[in-house]
Amino acid sequence: MSKKGKKSKSQPMSASDVTLYIFRILVTTYVCIFFVAMPLFYHDKYFDIGDFKYKMFMYITISFLTMAAIMLAVYIFALFKEKKINAASIKTSVKSLSLIDWFVIAFAVASILSYLFSPNRTNEFPVFYLFRGGEDSPVVNLPWEGYKGWNMGLRSQLVFCALYFLVSRLFMRSWRKDALFLMLASAFIVFFFGVLHRFHIDPLGLYENLEEYHMLKFLSTLGQSSWYSSFMVVLLPIGMAFFEFKQRKITVSNILLTIYVAMGGATFVTQNSDSAYLAFVAIVTVLFAVSFTSNDIFLNFLEMMIVMLGSMKIIGIFQILFPEKATQLDNLSFFVSKSIVTWVLLAVLIVFYIYIRKIFNGEKFLINEHKSIRNVLVALIIALLPLGILIGYLNTRGMLPVSALQGVEYLTFNDNWGNNRGYTWRNTIEVMREPLWKGMALTGPGPDCYATVAYAAEPRASEMQQFWAGEIVVCCHNEWLNMLFNEGILGFISYMGIFVSAVIIFMKKCDNPVAVAGIAAIFGYFFHNIFCYQQILCTPMIFCVIALCEWVRRTPDALTEDT
Repeated sequence: MSKKGKKSKSQPMSASDVTLYIFRILVTTYVCIFFVAMPLFYHDKYFDIGDFKYKMFMYITISFLTMAAIMLAVYIFALFKEKKINAASIKTSVKSLSLIDWFVIAFAVASILSYLFSPNRTNEFPVFYLFRGGEDSPVVNLPWEGYKGWNMGLRSQLVFCALYFLVSRLFMRSWRKDALFLMLASAFIVFFFGVLHRFHIDPLGLYENLEEYHMLKFLSTLGQSSWYSSFMVVLLPIGMAFFEFKQRKITVSNILLTIYVAMGGATFVTQNSDSAYLAFVAIVTVLFAVSFTSNDIFLNFLEMMIVMLGSMKIIGIFQILFPEKATQLDNLSFFVSKSIVTWVLLAVLIVFYIYIRKIFNGEKFLINEHKSIRNVLVALIIALLPLGILIGYLNTRGMLPVSALQGVEYLTFNDNWGNNRGYTWRNTIEVMREPLWKGMALTGPGPDCYATVAYAAEPRASEMQQFWAGEIVVCCHNEWLNMLFNEGILGFISYMGIFVSAVIIFMKKCDNPVAVAGIAAIFGYFFHNIFCYQQILCTPMIFCVIALCEWVRRTPDALTEDT
């Protein structure tokens, strides 16, 4: 058929098609703005950075959701007018919902129920102060707004769910590379300033008028070091996954990915959060398991490990050369950067890489035919976690014959364990055993209402205030236990189901770098937040990452070149 004939048969876009196209532009623009603005923008240095980022997120997101609601209404109206909505189309849409979708819906419903049955809510209708929170609200509606400074009430939970559905359905295929570049570029800038800060180099002046003690707790353009480590374990594995799937040739994108993972290694060893190392082990385990897909991917994995560990050791050299500039980090970070053990590990990795590359060049050894080796090694790594818990329990009880372990902080569970998380977790579990919480076990006391129950009765309230020197602990510093406490059994199961179902579904697409990046990011977030909590930077980020992976799953040609 001639080009003229083809042109004559082309049909103009319908009103619903035009609306949908504009809708996609809106959603994709939001994703790009979110992954750039949230990590990089700040106000008044560290003095109000948490509140600023929350308000920025809510203003941008609620404005976006308002426009999205209008676009959705226009789109549905156009579909009705074009007679494209009927019982069959609705049935098809419902059938297309994935297991992740159902868990997100279930979590939204569970959060609403938790709010409705919360004894802490007011009768003020929350829609009238969507943008305002905490101290600015006409009435403080705790389960809607969340605790001041944390803001993880129903409003935030529903926003996370809405973002998931919009991004997983409406992201634009033509913007996929631009969005990935912006995501990793902004993360690289954050990592870069984070490394500089650990050597007291402060080009942005964020440390001005800040005492040395607080410098260890604040980092880069994010603020709290716990926010930083949470951000790092979500964004770094995305670049690591794409490095693992890169083509084995020198290209600009491969050079940029190498620089990215090198900076990731440098910031990992300087960020000073022990919980991030557990997340790192989980991330590397995922990428190691996937590396048995092909010889090229396995070699890429080894190269990535060499680059990252090498950058960690380079940081150690700088710490030795400039001791007056290097921030005094915790023992684990200094061990990784300066210990002879990690030098030996790096040397072993390099020798093994040279050896395995020589074997692969003979084209007689296919790594994907030896997955039993992977399965054994992964099983051993997985077994380390319960084994560590068992050893810690026996060590704490004094039941081990090896007395040397009794001085190891990580293997001695008491109230001071994990920067006092031992006390917080023990106290949380004790509260959940009491009638007050048991009466709300199904739906919980309400989103972000931990403190109202934990401090509800004496003598616990006085004991907690005394232990924390008058400070109020508003969550138990374990996101999963905190979700169970705040939103009860229904909220916990549905929330956990989002992450578990995402991993199960994305595992079926392990030949896709986006799916692998999503699994690695979920593992990083999950294990890191055993010791951390929901916050307005990384929780919407992990929802967006899961949504983008779901979009790729629903769009089989999402990563193919444009034709």
